Amino acid sequence: MRRPSPSRLRSLFVCSILLILLGVSPWGLWERDEGRYADVAREMLARRDFVTPRINGAVFLDKPPLVYWVTAASLAVWGPGETGARFGQLLFAAGVLLVTRRIGILLFDRARAGIAVLVLASSLGFFTASHVLTLDLGLTFFVSLALFCYLKGLRAGPGGTWPYLGMFAALAGGVLTKGPIALVIPAMTIACFLTLRREWRRARELPWAAGLLLFFAIAAPWYIAAQMANPEFARYFIFHEHLARFGTTVHRHRGAWYYYLTVSAAGLLPWSLLLPLRPFLRPRPPGDPPASLRQEGPALLWSWILPGLVFFSVAQSKLPLYILPLFPAAALLVATMIDRHLRERSFGEIFGRLSMVMLVVATGAALLWHRHGGGVTMERSGIVLLLCLMLAALAAVAFFAGSVAARRDRPFAGLGVAALVWMAGWFSALAFVGRLDYYNETKHFADVLRQEMRAGDLVFGYHSYLRGLPFYLRRTIGLVSPHSDDLRFGREYAHDPDTFQDEPPFLRLLTGDRRVFAVVRKGDLQALQQRIGRTLYILARSEAHELVTNRLAAERERTLLDLLHSTAFDVRSALDRAAQAVPGAAIELVEIERVAGEPTCTLWASRGGSLFEINIPMTQPARLTVARSHPAGEESRAESHLLRVAPPPGSADEIPRLIRGDDRR
Repeated sequence: MRRPSPSRLRSLFVCSILLILLGVSPWGLWERDEGRYADVAREMLARRDFVTPRINGAVFLDKPPLVYWVTAASLAVWGPGETGARFGQLLFAAGVLLVTRRIGILLFDRARAGIAVLVLASSLGFFTASHVLTLDLGLTFFVSLALFCYLKGLRAGPGGTWPYLGMFAALAGGVLTKGPIALVIPAMTIACFLTLRREWRRARELPWAAGLLLFFAIAAPWYIAAQMANPEFARYFIFHEHLARFGTTVHRHRGAWYYYLTVSAAGLLPWSLLLPLRPFLRPRPPGDPPASLRQEGPALLWSWILPGLVFFSVAQSKLPLYILPLFPAAALLVATMIDRHLRERSFGEIFGRLSMVMLVVATGAALLWHRHGGGVTMERSGIVLLLCLMLAALAAVAFFAGSVAARRDRPFAGLGVAALVWMAGWFSALAFVGRLDYYNETKHFADVLRQEMRAGDLVFGYHSYLRGLPFYLRRTIGLVSPHSDDLRFGREYAHDPDTFQDEPPFLRLLTGDRRVFAVVRKGDLQALQQRIGRTLYILARSEAHELVTNRLAAERERTLLDLLHSTAFDVRSALDRAAQAVPGAAIELVEIERVAGEPTCTLWASRGGSLFEINIPMTQPARLTVARSHPAGEESRAESHLLRVAPPPGSADEIPRLIRGDDRR
């Protein structure tokens, strides 16, 4: 039996690492997109209705269903968790890399095709997209596949019927993924390509009749079924979700004209840093730029990038991943430049200068962040400093490993090592931030709810809507005046009876005997407490929201009372000591927890724009300590709060009653 060559084994090893780095995502679903789309897939599985998407029990017809179908199938195989929700993204990411490689081989050679795969896989934008459940990666796959099939048909000439039919099938897949934009990008690319090449006559080679028949046979059935089941679908889908999204700011995703230039530069890191250096590193050889643009490779790639960039820049609604379908072309262009440097043995230009610029960018970003005071919580927890240090370390490791391999006459191996180092770095950054409950809140809230909830308890979102919460809880949650455009169609036309709750009945539930949980925005908690005339108990916090309940669990109540009794903690005396330590301060938060095993009452008090953390050991109150803190708190799974309340302003006299639970008995 023929043994595989070492080069094939190395390729298999690299591909395996790529798939692992692209596929593993050990953190909770991000809001908003991931929670939204995962819940749609969950609803499809639960209802066995694969025609009408729903989100939290409300009809959701903003997008076509193909990604939902893929995600639902993945959930059925892998189970209702992050792996099941994101596995489809791994398939789409692998498909995009495979198609990019095939396009690179057709346009250039295997070397540049392999470099393009490494560039694309290790770029920040594509790597992040492969770990986030959105529709854009699926769209990128079908757009790339359509253009690959078109190129194959073009090469085959009049006999290229089958590749052209593959193009029409890929376009249908794109339309089932994200709608008409899947037609717009390839159409602009092909039109510009034929114009540059002065080959408009070749458009007649396409099998228009058979192709359109195949396209409609694939794409039309769902659209017809959705319209029959939801008579308002066509108007809403075409006008609100596409024409209004392109021509107006109704979706509130604004951006300046240069928005996508900055997104492209950030999304292609670290490789985009080579582009500004290019004119200084090596002057452009003399030649006729228009003539070079008429060559097949440059003509197709620039026709893929520039019209799409202009189109998305003109659109009034802008989000970073909208331009993801342009990234394969950008990676192929960058690959041609890198290949030239490697063949000329200009290793310093690829590894050295790139790493030096990355160090400068990391340092500059940290300084700007600190100077402008962005992200107080992130600054407090040291995340910015850690990420910048990690970026600097990555630049050094990538430079060292890449240079060593390159100088041993293995430049492509050096590039591969550098790309894998960057991928490991992006993965570490995503995992580090993604596993912090204070930022990635939904899974943390769901974990707390599963521990606290008993049969018959109710869960609501008050003026807020965490889209992943129904996915994790596997149930519909009640929404009270939610601020979400996702629910617009469903609220008006079709939703479950328990999806939406009017405010007066919800307020009565909070003051009743039934246990109720609610997710509220931080700025709304005090107003809500004033409306119901009582203080709510905080079970979990995040950067933007708080999870509260109107009643403590019976076991938590007993533990708290036993602790107060065993320590003989004098609440009033402790408050007096705190008032003497920080005169004139207003108490904003009261916590009772165990710190290093010792029961502690912690008061968060504000005065003159400063926040103070006052720790009072309950067994030795005289050992009171005071420390300045930041307005943003922290949340850790290691914390175990028996009691946490935010007393209304001016209610300091009520704090002893709240801690003793006089109103709970």
